[in-house]
Amino acid sequence: MKGVVIMTTIDKTELRKKFFSFVIPSVSAMWVYLLYSMIDGIFVAKGVGKYALAAVNLSMPLINVAFACGILFAVGASTKASIYRGRNMPEMANKVFTIGTITVIALGIIVATVVRLNLDSVAIFLGAEEETIDYVKSYLGIIILFVPIYMTSYNFEVLIKADGFPSKAIKTSAIGAVINLILDYLFIMVFDFGISGAAIATGISQVVTFTIFTSHFILKKGSFSFTKVSYNIKEVYSLARLGFADFITELTIGITIYVFNHAILTTAGPNGIVIYTVISYVSQLILMTMTGTNQGAQPLMSFYYGQNKKAAYNYIFSLAVRFASVCAVIFFLITFIYPNPILELYVDKVLEPALFLEGIMAFRLYSFSFLPLGVSITMMGYFTSLEKPKNAMIISLSRGLIIINLALIIMAKYFGETGVWLATPISEFITLVIALFLYKRLTANN
Repeated sequence: MKGVVIMTTIDKTELRKKFFSFVIPSVSAMWVYLLYSMIDGIFVAKGVGKYALAAVNLSMPLINVAFACGILFAVGASTKASIYRGRNMPEMANKVFTIGTITVIALGIIVATVVRLNLDSVAIFLGAEEETIDYVKSYLGIIILFVPIYMTSYNFEVLIKADGFPSKAIKTSAIGAVINLILDYLFIMVFDFGISGAAIATGISQVVTFTIFTSHFILKKGSFSFTKVSYNIKEVYSLARLGFADFITELTIGITIYVFNHAILTTAGPNGIVIYTVISYVSQLILMTMTGTNQGAQPLMSFYYGQNKKAAYNYIFSLAVRFASVCAVIFFLITFIYPNPILELYVDKVLEPALFLEGIMAFRLYSFSFLPLGVSITMMGYFTSLEKPKNAMIISLSRGLIIINLALIIMAKYFGETGVWLATPISEFITLVIALFLYKRLTANN
């Protein structure tokens, strides 16, 4: 019995090291990806104007759709390939990696082509009006051309972490972010390219990260590499099935932004869109933190699940829940107590004092949604890792589509703009209750 206790202690120490070696780079990489949008927003707000900033936010749902398509197969391939690695089946892992990548590239080309051929209709559908439509078309018309590279780059970023190189993921993403920052300054503030400059800067930075990630796999610097495959629809479906919950999470970010934009245009007008743009940047940063925690822990849980080591993957899960919960509390305290510096990055409190005060009120109401978020997202990743996609999908659909839209419709109708900002906290707390119920039911059956 004594020997068992010592072994458990040693295992926990090693598991903690592995957990943080995967999660910290994963979270950092997710932050870097979001920094592309946040940096664009800051330069657009300062160098072009508030309606151009609103146009970036109106464009975001479409970008989220493309991002979600990449996640659908990236997470599925990462999970399945990690399980194969745990079972010492490298040929199957490479097959999954190759099929997933081919699918992401094909989807990216389809999305880019459809949007580029229907740019006017897409801009109007997204909610562009007289003040914003030209900005939306200028931004989307350029950035959509880079979408296949953007999607594939993110696909590689997820897989390179699963391949055992989490630090390389963050370093590469950081290089892209620095390039984006420099080009944003040059194209917007120096050369006066306007909102088009932001799109070009983001596109070029993605080309750089794509090139670095691709070289890693082509040069076979890790265990995953491209291999000859016969394209198998059943295999594609199995990857999509595992990645579907994460796909829905990302997709519903876009759907929620879209629905919020239209609700805010009705209750608060274009100025409300500016406030929501800033809030959505911060809320996505927090969601990316939770998603990064999830995606860092997920390959580890899948690996130990593949080895049938229940104690190991459950301990990883407990670490992920604790880490995400601490992050959630920190983010809540920052955004509730002192949102002013965040707003000042995008809104001039001297020129727009009423807009600035309205933004502070909105931030404080919305910040309550951050508290339950970490546990819900981590539980979703736990179910995916154990090949229980239905449970993960229930959580994802609840928080990202069904409950949030019901809450938004009801709260906006009865409480106006205040109700809009309270809809997300209500939705997230209800989702947490659902996630806890599903987890209790699973553990009771095991």
